[in-house]
Amino acid sequence: MLEGIKLDKDELRKEFSRNPEKYYSVKTFEEEGFSRHTCRICGKNFWSAVERDTCDDPGHTEYSFFRDKPRPIGYVEFWKRFSGFFEKNGHASIKRYPVVSRWRQDLYFTIASIQDFQRIENGAMTFEYSDNPLIVPQMCLRFGDIENVGVTGRHLTSFMMAGQHAFNYPREGYWRDRTIELNYKFLTTELGVKKEALTYNEDVWAMGDFSEFGPCLESFSGGAELVNSVFTQFESVNGAAKELKGQVVDVGWGLERILWFYTGFDNIYEAVFHDIIGRTKKKLSFEMDDVLFRKFARYASELDVTEIKGFKEKERRLLKKADMSENEYRSRVKPMQAYYAILDHVHTLLFAVSDGALPSNIGGGYNLRVELRRALGFISEYEMGIGLMDIAEQQARELKGLYPELSENLDLLSRVIDIEAKRYAKSTENAGKIINALLHKGRPLGKQELRTLYESNGVTPELISAVAHKEGKAIELPDGAYDGIIEGDFAAKEKAKKLQIDFKEELPKTEQLYYQFKSEADAKVLWSQERHVVLDKTPFYPEGGGQAADHGTINGMDVEDVQKVGNVIVHVMKSNADKDLCKGKRALCKVDMDRRGRLMAHHTATHLISAAARAVLGKHAWQEGARKDADKAHIDIAHYDKLSDDDVKAIEDWANGAVLNGITVSVNEMERGEAEGKYGFTIYQGHGVPAKRMRIVVVTDKRGELIDAEACGGMHIAGRESLVGTIKIINTSRISDGVDRIEFVAGKAALEYFQREHKELGASAELANSERFELHSKIEKMRSDYSAVNKALQDRDDELGRVIADDILSLAKGKGTEIIVERSEGREVLRKALSAVVKKRAELTVLAKNGAGEVVCMSGADSSRSAIDFAKKKLGGAFKGGGSKSMAEGIIR
Repeated sequence: MLEGIKLDKDELRKEFSRNPEKYYSVKTFEEEGFSRHTCRICGKNFWSAVERDTCDDPGHTEYSFFRDKPRPIGYVEFWKRFSGFFEKNGHASIKRYPVVSRWRQDLYFTIASIQDFQRIENGAMTFEYSDNPLIVPQMCLRFGDIENVGVTGRHLTSFMMAGQHAFNYPREGYWRDRTIELNYKFLTTELGVKKEALTYNEDVWAMGDFSEFGPCLESFSGGAELVNSVFTQFESVNGAAKELKGQVVDVGWGLERILWFYTGFDNIYEAVFHDIIGRTKKKLSFEMDDVLFRKFARYASELDVTEIKGFKEKERRLLKKADMSENEYRSRVKPMQAYYAILDHVHTLLFAVSDGALPSNIGGGYNLRVELRRALGFISEYEMGIGLMDIAEQQARELKGLYPELSENLDLLSRVIDIEAKRYAKSTENAGKIINALLHKGRPLGKQELRTLYESNGVTPELISAVAHKEGKAIELPDGAYDGIIEGDFAAKEKAKKLQIDFKEELPKTEQLYYQFKSEADAKVLWSQERHVVLDKTPFYPEGGGQAADHGTINGMDVEDVQKVGNVIVHVMKSNADKDLCKGKRALCKVDMDRRGRLMAHHTATHLISAAARAVLGKHAWQEGARKDADKAHIDIAHYDKLSDDDVKAIEDWANGAVLNGITVSVNEMERGEAEGKYGFTIYQGHGVPAKRMRIVVVTDKRGELIDAEACGGMHIAGRESLVGTIKIINTSRISDGVDRIEFVAGKAALEYFQREHKELGASAELANSERFELHSKIEKMRSDYSAVNKALQDRDDELGRVIADDILSLAKGKGTEIIVERSEGREVLRKALSAVVKKRAELTVLAKNGAGEVVCMSGADSSRSAIDFAKKKLGGAFKGGGSKSMAEGIIR
């Protein structure tokens, strides 16, 4: 099969191409007279119904599907036409998944429709689907092409991948023949493409790590890629290719792309945002010159920043080809490209924020902030006169028939944009000076330098180019300037604290008794080394999911930590125990149940605070991390601003209100698909890893209404709800951009906190000779009294300074311009006195010292002497201090 093949796209492409009948040929090609050819430009193999020597890839083919009179059609209407075709052909139509990929911890956003159904369990990919076959109007976000948006006429950072999927072939679903049969039928009957204008290009699709891959057939016409039909046939096991037992058809129809092709506009943005453009272009400060834009648009397919080296030179050649001057391009076409980019970027933000993502400087939020600032930068640079929210509201209105949730989240988006716009304005205050300094140096800029400029000062590559053009200066930016700015699609894996132990033997999975809430258990030692002990079973909960480990004793010896290493639970003793707890010895385990109760109270309280934050702040307030210890706990939540006192009070009141009104906590083992279907993707709030069967912790109110449901392996107070007690938020902080930390106590820890606070308050009240509840007003009065006394002292010092100044001025009469005096007053008074002296007689230099060795020296504005030099000269090495020409201070030692 694929034995010995290097898992590399080029190598796989060659291998699949050697056997086209097995990997690419289908019945439709035979029935419709398609034959196989090789492109003379790129060397790829393709299938067509006519003799031709190029494959129609837009990288080296001009667009030829533009219509003199485009035929606009609404986005939602076009989706209905698409879905109607596939529903008639046996496909279920399901709702989209969020663009924030909560079920895939390795990805920030949903980047493909097939991702909706992928679940990673123990490193292996599985699929969870409700229907087979199906279609889904999945909105996807990809940021790698951000520089191309508006320029090539075809790129977007948010787009609907109208997913056509069939699973588990050959037991279910369908495979290559049926896929291309439906593909050909839709393209020729629904889109009206003549078969002579179609090509099917052979290629390879693979996950980034080649965990899954297979051949694919890309459909092209008129220089546009219409759809990619992927046949996920293989997986890699230990670096070797292996055929999947359940193979998957993964067809990603880019709805915007086929809508563009169908309408015949000269760019994808006019097709997708046609009505919005018609309404908003009147507000622009420049004229939308469609005729001029079309001259360039036909060649724009060749301007892919991510694939071209020497982009600027390529751009100049295409301008010559389009018979367009660089001035025309910059002054009339570039503003239109920027406007199209804004439409796309607002669209991306609308979906992302609606699904709970926020612009920030971390993770996927970083890319959202880049897009938002890029849009704001374009509006400023070209003085467009349009608002981002005006565009967002129109987009939400047009998409309401398909995505009604967008309209429900416009208020949140408005708040986010308002805050982010203020931050951007502040960061760019000095942008002009910074860019001019760069232009003055006249050297090329690297990608890392561009990232630093963006992060520190909000300076985008476009802003640098615009200022350079305005100043008539040249500056060289690297091709793919955003490569160093945009984050990749894959999330960085968290490096959790893990115990590293080489057992040097195969140990069985530890039997877990802690979910049975046993406080004691008899066990047997299987392995021990110094402080580390492994038992055949254990009632001790190991640290996990942010919850600290149980403590207790084994045969009377203290257990201070418990960790999980694979399927083995390791007990970390306070001191070496390998002699007392040697292999085969009986072990009596006793859990510290007071500590366990505190941990359980804090864990359940964490779920309540999480639910309260979403209720008070909005569903974007997703849990970003948590820690539950015995003395206190914290939860980190996503939010676009620092929590106010009112926010904190509302969250605390909501959580306590739930407890006071009565809650029920239940723990249920559920199939993953059932849990996702019943509770949605908020089950991954605690970052639980999707597994075939999941432990779902559910909190409901006394009426049985859902408060919170999460996949969670932690210890909870199911049946012991009173342990939660009162929840008290004790501190909040902004731990990173876009993330707020809420620290709190609950149960016994809350009671102890109140008791400590009461005691400290009492002690403070006693010191202030006040009642506890009058302490604040008493301190306010004391502060007021102190301020009055302090002002009186200041007034006295001011008056004393004036008197001393008069004395010195009297002494200085007829004695030249160098005055040295000895006084008894302190440095503050001397400073005021000397300041008054040199103001009245600017030619003087005066030095004053007191019995404590303090020195003050001042030179007036008309004095030729330096105060610091004068002090050093007159006092010699004994003077220790510093100062300037006008003033010096120090001491004499």
